[in-house]
Amino acid sequence: MGKIHIKKISEIDLKKLIRFYQKTFKYEKSVVDDYKWRYRSNFNEYEPLVLMINDQICGHAGLIPIKIKINHKQENAIWFTDFYINPEHRHKGYGKLLTEEWMKICPIQITFCNDQSLKIFKKMNWSFNNKITKKIKFNNYLKLIPIFRKFNLPDFNLTEINNLQHIELNNTNLDKIINLYNRQSSSKSLRILRDESWFRWRLIDCPYRNKIHIFQFKGFFFITHIKFKNNFKILNIIYSSTLITSEIKNIFSEFSKKNSIDYISYLTIEKNLSNDILPWNRKINFAYYAKDDAISNALGEHFYDVHLIDSDVDYL
Repeated sequence: MGKIHIKKISEIDLKKLIRFYQKTFKYEKSVVDDYKWRYRSNFNEYEPLVLMINDQICGHAGLIPIKIKINHKQENAIWFTDFYINPEHRHKGYGKLLTEEWMKICPIQITFCNDQSLKIFKKMNWSFNNKITKKIKFNNYLKLIPIFRKFNLPDFNLTEINNLQHIELNNTNLDKIINLYNRQSSSKSLRILRDESWFRWRLIDCPYRNKIHIFQFKGFFFITHIKFKNNFKILNIIYSSTLITSEIKNIFSEFSKKNSIDYISYLTIEKNLSNDILPWNRKINFAYYAKDDAISNALGEHFYDVHLIDSDVDYL
């Protein structure tokens, strides 16, 4: 067994850290810009950890610091993101070791995670549920056949449709989104504190800001990320100021068809999915831990105010 250390990313040689990020995670812009934005490094003192073995980075535990309001009281919390152990070092207890150190950063921890990570979190006495579903609606089923993915080259000259207004990402429209959010969420017993600094970090400062598109429909706002992955053109509805109803889903489908978008995706807490059970719709593991049992129970029972914009699900 080699010499093992767990360090904050600020304690790691920058060139070594960047090489690791370039090899492990596929960022959309420059690595330095991306990781500083991705982990909201200017928000507080919290920062990701890396696992060092023989002076090489072999594991990573990222985070997004946020504040949540529970019964009108603000609490610090962190999303667990970008959890990674090099393949040759898996199944040796390093993931559990890294998670133990990561949990010391902040008393409230939340994450969307895959089944492998969930196994580790269960060992650490985390709770979890599957109340949230990531839904995908295909507009172009031919693109499911690999040979057809070479067609429809990327194009961001968006064509609008009736009643779905494409608006600019600027301070004025951001204020409107924040004001509506505050009015809607003021009575909720548990919510993410999405204030001006949060929205500015997530949208205005976003390294791929040019791919963020905001739409307005019947007084509600929809923040989307239009991207290309595996030769699919994708529209992620990363934030919605209202529930995604059939009407909204249909109007975005119409918009997507006009703009050669292959599929749309979003999160939902719908209980009745009988009309949309397809292989690419899947329940998401939401895992959480808090030292305070009352907070942990609240997270399990009332934490529905989540979107693709909140964790790393959008840009994975």
